[in-house]
Amino acid sequence: MAWAGILLGMVTGLCAAVAGYAIGGLPLWACLLIYPAAGAAVALLAVVLMYWHREWTGGPGGSRPPGGRLAAA
Repeated sequence: MAWAGILLGMVTGLCAAVAGYAIGGLPLWACLLIYPAAGAAVALLAVVLMYWHREWTGGPGGSRPPGGRLAAA
């Protein structure tokens, strides 16, 4: 999960910085601040969404019963 978040964050941050400079006409210092801000936000969002998805589906093997509740031990 963390590797996917890091990769998505790096790509998104780089795209946001380049688009801000080329399309938005932002100064270079603003684009240098956008890169880590956008990258960190997307990385955290990706990790949280993957964690929630894993919890909803019952993990990698789908070990939850159809009712969604595990038996008490």
